[in-house]
Amino acid sequence: MKLMTALAVFALISVGSPTWAAEVSAEIKAKTQLSMAKFMKSRSDADGRFHFVDDKTNKAAFGFSANVHPMVVPYGQHIFVCSEVVLENGERITADFLTVNINGTYQVVEVIMNNRDRVKGMMKDK
Repeated sequence: MKLMTALAVFALISVGSPTWAAEVSAEIKAKTQLSMAKFMKSRSDADGRFHFVDDKTNKAAFGFSANVHPMVVPYGQHIFVCSEVVLENGERITADFLTVNINGTYQVVEVIMNNRDRVKGMMKDK
């Protein structure tokens, strides 16, 4: 099952990745996206709601994964996996997961929810 999930993620990202993310190999994209999916699942309740703190409101919130083809953007030795979450009211917000290779496995080390301007600023300042 894990192999099937990895292959499905790999197939999805191989189809329509933006050209600016070309610096990241397809294998690394698949690994970082899989780490994001595992991270979200590990912080989701029995109804599949992903729990987080909204960076704009500083309040606890929850939502559901909105897309299966997130963007992958290099950031120094880290990689951002950028996605969206749909809130209970239907609003879509950005979900940016900073990953890094730790002992051969990509892991999420930071999550920035609903604050793409912060990510853009980080990219500009790097």
